[in-house]
Amino acid sequence: MLLSEIADYLSSVKELTAWEVTQLERRESQLYTVFQDVENIREVTTEEFQVRIYLTYERNARSFLGESSFVLTGDDLPRPKIKSALEMARLIANQPFSLPVPVSVYPAIQTFDAKVALDPAYYLEHIRKDLITFSSPGIRSSSSEIFIAEITYNLLNSNGLCASRKETETMVDFVFLAGNKDKEGEIEGLKRCRLYDDLNLAPTLNQYAAYARDMLTAEPPPTGLYDVIFAEEALDTFFNYFIAQAGGQAAYQGWSQFKENEPIMTNPKGERLTLISDPFLPGSMKSKSFDENGLAPEKVLVIENNIFRNRTANKRYADYLGIKPTGNFANVVVSPGDYSLKELMSPAPVLHLLKFSTFEPNPVTGAFSGEIRVGYLIDGDKRVPIKGGSISGTMSKAMQEIYFSQETTKRESYSGPLAIKVCNVNVAGR
Repeated sequence: MLLSEIADYLSSVKELTAWEVTQLERRESQLYTVFQDVENIREVTTEEFQVRIYLTYERNARSFLGESSFVLTGDDLPRPKIKSALEMARLIANQPFSLPVPVSVYPAIQTFDAKVALDPAYYLEHIRKDLITFSSPGIRSSSSEIFIAEITYNLLNSNGLCASRKETETMVDFVFLAGNKDKEGEIEGLKRCRLYDDLNLAPTLNQYAAYARDMLTAEPPPTGLYDVIFAEEALDTFFNYFIAQAGGQAAYQGWSQFKENEPIMTNPKGERLTLISDPFLPGSMKSKSFDENGLAPEKVLVIENNIFRNRTANKRYADYLGIKPTGNFANVVVSPGDYSLKELMSPAPVLHLLKFSTFEPNPVTGAFSGEIRVGYLIDGDKRVPIKGGSISGTMSKAMQEIYFSQETTKRESYSGPLAIKVCNVNVAGR
């Protein structure tokens, strides 16, 4: 079935107030290795149509908007699924909102790598050679998974909106083994990017090889209060509390603690946070020309020097709040600080934490905890590997004294300081 045929059918269903349908095509090349050998090479192509319907109904003299969704694949037809979708929609009592209307031009954003899409097999093999030729003392490559995907989105809605975009994605997941006469261990590394030139795999392999060796002798840190420097994987989720609190959903549901043009933290001792939502960063994983509803997103200054300036909101919550829609929070951009990483390492001792089992601050309370997988206890010239134990705290307390490095880094959907120092964090260890 064609996208236009589904759209025509939905237009003919009189009960519907609105609808949207997204055609998602994914062509993926996959290569799996075990040690030095290729275990499997696959080509996987999928196509599905994601349909969401909306209908207006009255209950107790109030107007509600019901919604439901279903997926069509292969030879599926919409007619058999629309009846149950209509029944489900009548059980949903949303406040009414409207879908985006057509725009003349969507922003051009660099998320598609034409050379990779043209010959994914070449780049699969190139990455495989990088992995099997990598050499580091005491390190063996246990396994790897390499995926290269080309993804196409085509979206239509009942307002006449028509939007299309293409993306590429390269993912490398590898496992290194390390060992000595007394102990063995392993470490997993993962890297994703939209543009192949951003992969830059060699530094990552060297970095994880060093971690694997160091973790053979690592022990949990001593229990106590420490200044903690967050880096690498922790940066991917460190600001999730602020993202959630700044969102339209939090404001509408009444659990946002942020108020426009007021400080997010009172009397902070350290540096002030400046946080931006940027959907236009070239090659970043949350860059896109339109969101799941077809809205063209905007770059938003969310927090400026500790002052909350603007909310991010998709079309639904923007309508509910009576504000301009910007799209949900996109890539995290944080302004760098005044101190070098070396300067942040003092006064000693400091914990430099790089990998956690999970690190996900609660979006409502800001409470966080995380088991340490890779880190170092820095005490003057000593750099002692640590793993195990955990950190805990709340973002409201953490932001009272926080410092950002001058050096910057770019990750999947983060651009900002290479390291973030939080003072007086609870550490449970040995």
